[in-house]
Amino acid sequence: MPEFLGSLGATVTVYDPQAVATAMTRKPELDYTDDLATSVDGADLVVLATEWPEYQQANPQDLAGRAASPLLVDCRTTLDPEPWRMAGWSVHQLGRPGK
Repeated sequence: MPEFLGSLGATVTVYDPQAVATAMTRKPELDYTDDLATSVDGADLVVLATEWPEYQQANPQDLAGRAASPLLVDCRTTLDPEPWRMAGWSVHQLGRPGK
């Protein structure tokens, strides 16, 4: 997915609390950060593609204020979407109806 978004002209910033070092060697053309909040700064789209507990514990209200457009695609359907929606996020989860 990062390659596809990049091919469309997107700047892709990757954050993963466990895999950034490995990803950097495999995909050096992407931008990386070691902080969840920083990864959301100015984002038009946030894609959650892993299930680390840090994402479950994230404060959607704090993160909404950092995103340019609070749009979240939860590819793993691991988040409870209601707190995110209440914080102003548009949440799309694969396999679940959108709101």
